[in-house]
Amino acid sequence: GKTHFVVAMILRYLKSVEPHNRRTILWLSPELEIDKTLKPLRDNRKWDMWFHGIDISEQEMKKKGMDGASFFQKEILEKIESIGEDALIVYDDFPDGSRSLYPFLERHYNSQLRVARHRNQGIISLIHTYAHGKASSQALQSNKTVVFYPRSQQSRCVQFLRDYLQLQTQQAKSIVKRFAALDRWMAIQMHSPVCIYNGKYLVLL
Repeated sequence: GKTHFVVAMILRYLKSVEPHNRRTILWLSPELEIDKTLKPLRDNRKWDMWFHGIDISEQEMKKKGMDGASFFQKEILEKIESIGEDALIVYDDFPDGSRSLYPFLERHYNSQLRVARHRNQGIISLIHTYAHGKASSQALQSNKTVVFYPRSQQSRCVQFLRDYLQLQTQQAKSIVKRFAALDRWMAIQMHSPVCIYNGKYLVLL
């Protein structure tokens, strides 16, 4: 689903851009070593110069023998700072990572959504639901694009279109049904011009 979508998108990017122009990708995940979907990026030596994974699982914390604050400072913040401008940073289900690490990640993630653009950094968040409290509230205000899967999340898609785009229920249901018939995903551009699109279709709102 969502991980495959982003991996495929990043692979298209890496293959289409000249090596000297490629941006560094930093991928934070509690399943970095076991998620098979990441294999085309994680295990392909061809991309080693640009793809850097950070395991934020409880097991990794214990293996390193570090507390949440130390791990966040040394393994995450220092790496982000060292990469500097132009990085693409993926927060993959970070609420499922180490409990002691979560408060630091949540504050940093929400801060990045507001200020990362000043360093030309792109922020991508993979999360189970858009209604995830503090982990998603800032994202809905700052993100340019939100991606849903209308075939498996129809009711959630309809609710989002009603609550955030002020569409009538019948109109929202019609749009979601149309997109579900065309592709597995639909992207909602939250900034003007507001639109919904996938690989085959686009609707301006």
